[in-house]
Amino acid sequence: MKIGILTFQRAINYGAVLQAYALQETLRELGHDVWIIDYRQPRVERTDRRPYRDDDKIKLLRGFHLRSWWYFDQGKSKTLARRARFDDFLKSYLNLSAPCNLDSIPAFDIYVIGSDQVWNSAICDGLDSVFWGEFVRPTNSKVVSYAASTSVRDLQKQLQSEVQHLLNNFSSISVREKETCDYLNHYFNLKNAAITVLDPTLLAKKETWDSFDDDTYKNQEYVLCFGARGCLEYPTVLQDKASSLAKLYGCGLKTIDFNTDSPVDFVNKFRYAKAVVTSSFHGTAFSLIFNRPLYAVMYGDEQDARYANVLKSFGAEKMLVNLRQEVHPEDFCYSSINAQLDAIRKESLKYLLSL
Repeated sequence: MKIGILTFQRAINYGAVLQAYALQETLRELGHDVWIIDYRQPRVERTDRRPYRDDDKIKLLRGFHLRSWWYFDQGKSKTLARRARFDDFLKSYLNLSAPCNLDSIPAFDIYVIGSDQVWNSAICDGLDSVFWGEFVRPTNSKVVSYAASTSVRDLQKQLQSEVQHLLNNFSSISVREKETCDYLNHYFNLKNAAITVLDPTLLAKKETWDSFDDDTYKNQEYVLCFGARGCLEYPTVLQDKASSLAKLYGCGLKTIDFNTDSPVDFVNKFRYAKAVVTSSFHGTAFSLIFNRPLYAVMYGDEQDARYANVLKSFGAEKMLVNLRQEVHPEDFCYSSINAQLDAIRKESLKYLLSL
């Protein structure tokens, strides 16, 4: 089958590009001709890909934004260098179609929409027609979702009739969060019941990530701290917990440096960390992939579910810590976690095999 994946491949976001690569490679392993459809999602283009124009700096000066004017060139240089690192990854690892928009999606036998938060209206500036299968395509083609992610609260903001109409585009539906799955099955009339599946980063074979290993961090001892969001009440909580843990381990502290780290660096920093403190879904995922001692910090909001669900499904609730909880070096039993992960991986692969 010729399969086209629709996802956030152009986002300047580690998890976004790595899950796209993982789904591509998994479908290739199943024998398909797989492409990442190079859809230029409007909001991603405006935010992550915003062009720097010659008169931008002059506008800042005219508006008396002197501090921003002073740092404009430095910010521009860092942003363009960051984009270049991500673009190098796309060119090296993703099988990209020609660039396209809503009106020019290329023809495929199957369109796989996902993973990542493709159904999150805040990220997409509403319900993106492409990510909901609302585009011109060949008559006999199919649209399916794989590990599409959004919150129940986000779905509840939309008109139920509109969501129902869009869901009718899908032959089969799989999502990443259990709460979303339960909500879809309860409140909507689906062609087939929605199921919960693994994020592609966890679905891919470990060998997929071993091909990235360049030994850069192999002989370094450090605790890795990676946050995907902050907390107004406790703005330094993640860094504080990681620093405390590093002292107890008697080692250094590293973070993911958005200004210098490529997606490959991101993977390898998790590979060799003595332990990981994170508030990120994909930080959690790569800690599990490499069997790292993990402290997944919960902020008490709905975003906790993105990684709390996956840890609970593996019987790894012990890895969840709250804001006030002290952290200590621990030995986590990965033999049990890996066994449960393998079982869920088989169910997720079964879904892809059914396409």
